[in-house]
Amino acid sequence: MCLSGITMDKKLLTELDGYTLLSKYGIRVPLHHFVTSHSEAVAAAEEIGYPVVVKVVSPHIVHKTDAGGVVLGIPNADVLMQALVLIDEGVAKYNHEAEISGYLIEEEVTKGSEFLIGGKTDPAFGKVLTVGMGGIFVELIHDFSMRILPVDPSEYRRMIREMTGYQIISGYRGRPPLDENALLDAIIHSAHMFLQESDIAEFDINPLILWEDGACAVDARIFIKTEPVNLPSAEVVLPPVPDLLHPSSIAVIGASRTPGKVGYAVFRNLLNFQGDLYPVNPNADDIMGKKVYPSISAIPGPVEMVVIATPAHTVPAIVKEAGEKGVKSAVILTAGFRETGEEGKKIEDELLAVARETGVRIVGPNCLGIIIPPLNLNATFDVQSPLSGYIGFISQSGAIITTVLDWSISRRIGFSSVISVGNQTDMGFVEYLQVLDQDPQTYAVILYVEEIRDGYEFLKYAQSMRGRKPVIALKSGSSVRGREAASSHTGSLAGSYETYIAGFRQSGIIPSFSLEEAFDVATLVVSEGYPSGKRTIILTNAGGFGVLASDYAEIYGLDLIVLPDNMVEDLNKILPESWSHKNPVDLLGDSNASRFARVFDVIIKYQNLWDIAVVITAPVAMMEPKNLAHEMIRLSRFTHAIVIGCLLGGDSMKSAIDMLGEAHIPNYQDLQDAFKTVGAVLASCNLNGDVKKFE
Repeated sequence: MCLSGITMDKKLLTELDGYTLLSKYGIRVPLHHFVTSHSEAVAAAEEIGYPVVVKVVSPHIVHKTDAGGVVLGIPNADVLMQALVLIDEGVAKYNHEAEISGYLIEEEVTKGSEFLIGGKTDPAFGKVLTVGMGGIFVELIHDFSMRILPVDPSEYRRMIREMTGYQIISGYRGRPPLDENALLDAIIHSAHMFLQESDIAEFDINPLILWEDGACAVDARIFIKTEPVNLPSAEVVLPPVPDLLHPSSIAVIGASRTPGKVGYAVFRNLLNFQGDLYPVNPNADDIMGKKVYPSISAIPGPVEMVVIATPAHTVPAIVKEAGEKGVKSAVILTAGFRETGEEGKKIEDELLAVARETGVRIVGPNCLGIIIPPLNLNATFDVQSPLSGYIGFISQSGAIITTVLDWSISRRIGFSSVISVGNQTDMGFVEYLQVLDQDPQTYAVILYVEEIRDGYEFLKYAQSMRGRKPVIALKSGSSVRGREAASSHTGSLAGSYETYIAGFRQSGIIPSFSLEEAFDVATLVVSEGYPSGKRTIILTNAGGFGVLASDYAEIYGLDLIVLPDNMVEDLNKILPESWSHKNPVDLLGDSNASRFARVFDVIIKYQNLWDIAVVITAPVAMMEPKNLAHEMIRLSRFTHAIVIGCLLGGDSMKSAIDMLGEAHIPNYQDLQDAFKTVGAVLASCNLNGDVKKFE
């Protein structure tokens, strides 16, 4: 599916037509009749049975309540006749040109709990389904769940149980439970309607009343497209995605010997590249000791990748020549394309047409470039060259990349690759995911996202990586979009940011909400892999931190194991009598590394009982942190579970923390960060998957 800037005109179905459509798909609506006169209204009410509700039907009145067009709780015919007169007068006063087509007479359903089911066509991901607390509850507590359609049927029940309001359904404070299966049926039928009726642009069922037995859609707003929408666009057969991470030869188009120019900076950065490097500039003979060629075609050997740093208007012709040379990929650093306006967009459209014609795949344009630390390949104009490691970083912002690279060195964070996506004219996040997924040097992928094109295909590919190679995503726009989503109208609920986060979670991508959090998660999974379960044991020499750790474990979904009697007996033999005798295991403040080591021996013996060990130590006189780090490394090597360090303090812990880092054991100097990070991974990973560890 290829989604390209969905825009559509739409009209609101009448409530009568909406009820008819819902009924067609098995969604219960109130008993109702459409009438065109007051006398017919009385007859319809007698047939339905009092009390009834009367609503005006007018093509000129959208908000019926504002126009006085709705009257509730009508007990008999006399009151109904009075209500009809009041409606006629109210509508005339509200809009004297409004034509009344008739009236909708409905049964008045009994009060119950209000829920919302809605759908919207999202520009990135297609059809999105929303379930939440209805009426004022959406605005008050912002309690809803989303899925990108289609989904496995089991996901619909998960949507219900994700809501905080599920406590109302399951029975809250002695109240009887509501009919969860009736709500589930309504959700399933609504999703089926949305998928089957291709002309539905968006819809809201709000409220859906849920009782102890049954459910009823009391109000519905269904918008129908009034003209065709460009969804999906025609499928295009694209050239294969090249291996961007292992080019054998690179030509720099626009290489310069003038400091301060992009062509100078990028060529200087590439001097350490181990493959064949060719500067291209028709106005130079030699750049930094390298023979310069006047054009790509003048280069005698094959060229696998070109890096382009020339003005935008020259780029299409350069890519055409590169394609004739057999180049597979072009990294276009140049700005001046669609981000600058209509003229730039024309150049970008021409560039894409040339790329499609020649088969050259484009990184960018308007990007920082790519960096591949294991190959000493820096095809950017940034002065920083990061450490080599196992994290792939894909970013839509060049400034984010330069900032991250700057602080990553002091934190000893290494990268397998860094890719700046730029305008995503040709390749986008899904293609870069494919590249990093196939790279054995990449153990985890971090994304900084502003916009994803072909969102459905992106989520589909990310889903295929679930449980194998973690993907962590930071999406911009949370503050504005999050506030906009606090509305009872599904169109706002399905706003961009909320939809992205829902899609990430649905596909197994781990959403993060800061760069630091993203790298905390990546460091954990790169070092220790996926947890095989939630069963956690906490070891500490500080009782207060043990209490905090228990709180954080509960908040972030880790299960503290109950120590079996035989394990307690073994610990009794090696620990002072006043130890905690429970989990968290408080080894007491006079603990040293030897005491921790003996406890490690016990938990290794019982390693089938736990999945995660968190080792917490505060600076105390008896503890030599480096000795403890040595014992933690031994614990990690002799178990198949995850070991996490919380060596808390300042400079006294630095050498020990460095030791853990070299052994691929993550350490967190903020206790909450440790549990938050593990909880984020647990929420997204396949707990039946294998745990990957460094040996």
